[in-house]
Amino acid sequence: MKKVTFLKFILFLFVLSSCSDDDNNISTPPPSSGGIIDPEVGGFNQPNRVYVDLSTGNQTSVRRDTWEIAVYNGSANRVFLNNALLVSAAELEGITDITSVTEATALTSAMTLNGLDQTFSPTTVTVNTVAELMQGLPVSYFQYGDLTAGISFTDSKEGELTGTAFSEISATESQNNVYIVHLGSEIPTENNGSINTTGDSRGFMKVRVLTDGNNYTIQYAELSNTTDFSEIIVAKDNNYSLTAISLTDGQVISGEPVTENWDIDFGGVFSYYGYQGTLAAGLTYSDYTTHNTLGGVGLYVVTVEDDTTPSYTDFTFSNITESDFVYNDRAIVGSGWRSVNFMTGEVSIRDDRYYVIKDTEGNYYKLRFTALESEAGERGFPQFQYELLEE
Repeated sequence: MKKVTFLKFILFLFVLSSCSDDDNNISTPPPSSGGIIDPEVGGFNQPNRVYVDLSTGNQTSVRRDTWEIAVYNGSANRVFLNNALLVSAAELEGITDITSVTEATALTSAMTLNGLDQTFSPTTVTVNTVAELMQGLPVSYFQYGDLTAGISFTDSKEGELTGTAFSEISATESQNNVYIVHLGSEIPTENNGSINTTGDSRGFMKVRVLTDGNNYTIQYAELSNTTDFSEIIVAKDNNYSLTAISLTDGQVISGEPVTENWDIDFGGVFSYYGYQGTLAAGLTYSDYTTHNTLGGVGLYVVTVEDDTTPSYTDFTFSNITESDFVYNDRAIVGSGWRSVNFMTGEVSIRDDRYYVIKDTEGNYYKLRFTALESEAGERGFPQFQYELLEE
């Protein structure tokens, strides 16, 4: 072997020996130390859901009217509703033929539901047909339901798998009923000088979902169609917690990012059926924030009430309480980071709280909100500050 060739060989061995199992770390940058992020929620009508990955500082903005339902990619067979679009759904017990369903269809048994009358007084309603059910299906203060009996036509605010308006989808086709789905509300375009997130109804569809455990088949049609229906087949993809479907466009769309690539959802708008004081009603919130519980993100709130609680600035890694992290309720932040004076319309950030987050990669961060409006005073321009917590 010539000397030059031998030296090249030795150099090759040196380079090769330098490439160890730690090479994977070369392509994985260290987690972000934090900073200030302005989620692109979009202004007065809050048109976007914004998914933020704290470890990279990246945000993904998705218009909230691009999908209505999403299927779960885990071992359970579940369907989620787009709560940011005020989508709701009601199961038609014992009805499995989607072509047979119209507004005139009689329910297999009457439903006794709770509602509010025009004076916002509690009342009970007996529903016998699809048309009667549709009157109280859209999310509003007058939405039907019965929380005592476990009847809700929205997903729960906590976002757990067992809290979906759709029952678990069975691999036995005959056990999957037809649903009436209210497609939510349009995103308004009129800037009235204040928050304006809920427009006209987007209408209704009838939907039936089937599964073989690895794939979902979504059947859907207009209520007036008694001849046929459309189908979308969606294979489970374990890179994502949910796969979003547009019933209005008839296709799978890009919704949430890859599960491990987001921690916080600045959805702006959020809806569910629950209690407003002592009254049960369909509720809609703006400036709403959730965390990625399906992806394993944990979060808890620190409320500063006295000098025994560290301030945001003083909070360090040593102050973390591991047992306080919440992994089964996505709505811990919710709208509680801001206050609204309903008499004057004035809004403000609550300075008595901040949040501790354990992200999808196991990094710890503290986070506080620093803005709610633009410099011109327009809602829908949140801002937050966050910082990596290290030992």
